[in-house]
Amino acid sequence: MRTLILSDLHLGNGGPYDIFAGAAELPALFDSFTATPTHVVLNGDSFDFLLNDDPLAVDPRRTLEQARALVTSAPTAPALKALGRVLAAGGRATMVVGNHDLELALPDVQEVIRSALGQPAAVASRLEFRDGTAPLQLEVGGSRVLVTHGEHTDGANRIDYDSLLSPERANRFRYPPGSVLVKTLLNPLKYRHRMRYMDLLKPDFEGAVMVALGVKPDALKVLFTSGTLMLIRRLLENRGLAPAFALEPMDAVGASDADAHLARSLARVDLKDDEVDALLSVLDPEKLNAFDNPEALGRARLKLAKAGFAVYARLHRAVAGRSGTDYFALEPGENELAETARLARKYNPQAVVMGHTHAARWHEGNGPLYANTGTWISLLRLPAPEASDAEWGEYLAELQGNPSLEPAKQKHAKLEQRFTFVEVEPHASAKGATLRLSQWTDEGPKTLRSADLPAGS
Repeated sequence: MRTLILSDLHLGNGGPYDIFAGAAELPALFDSFTATPTHVVLNGDSFDFLLNDDPLAVDPRRTLEQARALVTSAPTAPALKALGRVLAAGGRATMVVGNHDLELALPDVQEVIRSALGQPAAVASRLEFRDGTAPLQLEVGGSRVLVTHGEHTDGANRIDYDSLLSPERANRFRYPPGSVLVKTLLNPLKYRHRMRYMDLLKPDFEGAVMVALGVKPDALKVLFTSGTLMLIRRLLENRGLAPAFALEPMDAVGASDADAHLARSLARVDLKDDEVDALLSVLDPEKLNAFDNPEALGRARLKLAKAGFAVYARLHRAVAGRSGTDYFALEPGENELAETARLARKYNPQAVVMGHTHAARWHEGNGPLYANTGTWISLLRLPAPEASDAEWGEYLAELQGNPSLEPAKQKHAKLEQRFTFVEVEPHASAKGATLRLSQWTDEGPKTLRSADLPAGS
């Protein structure tokens, strides 16, 4: 069998928070893999159970309602029917749990997904579900390919599977900090303040908070609880010191991880005293903007927004747009390569495939080949790293004036789509395989990178 690997589709329920962008392209991709039997691996965050106003809790009745809303939505239903056609053509599928769809670990939710494939039960049963407690180990043409979503290395999004899979999960399980931030920050900013671009920022916590402070700081005081505002104010007042407060309802470990990231990021921003005072005045409802220094506030907002976008670009987008190219850099960061090396020592694969970061990646070196499948949501084009303050000012002004990213108003802050996936095809001799990172285009698949994998010893 050929193997098709995708991740981070973020299939939604058709509501105002949806970020999935491949409603036409994904069914076409699946249909292109029906000529010969194919194993489809959906490697985490295939669905997005966080894009709603429901309380953040694993409630069986509500979770089933969320699942039904997802599979019947206009953008999602055709993709699931197309996946069903892959299975009907002799293929099979494995759906790996991710941090945005951890509800897929629940058997009742799994049955809702299978029923949406539009196939008889015998065919739909070829869709299997797998939690992320251990990587998926595939053998294609004798080559070992290790597949893992990647949230296990991300303290803000790591899933507590022991609690999630326990019979007492309703009382024990706590969502990771990244999920809490989607609910408490990203969803309200997108809906109440039309800041659609907030979901395009990774990592959720430090990047989103700093960009929000830069673009619309007054929005935070109507979104956050007083305790969370106190956390942000304390971090600004004591930059570099350990935070004293935590977002609720995080557990102590998760809160510490997320807050520490934000504290370090804020400490790296060179904010002057008058800039801090101006920000604090905006964030403190009791002061009612008593510290009136628009010039200092403007400087602070520009610094914070640039820093937030820099976190986003450095870790997850690495935009290679300096010469006007439409492509994003494929070279991974040091953390990704270090994790690939760790997995290589433990499992000895010929290739490692991940997702989670939303950035398509490719690296060939002395160890196993590393590929990241990228995402099927829109990508936000950033200014070049060496852009001037004036250019950044124009960019941020456009975001303020066009927070919902209406296409006609996009001049600097542009949305782009690059629907990427990994394909592994066995050699005819069954001795090795070819692994490709490809992009789906109007003309069909376009290979971005390709390499031959030897058969494992």
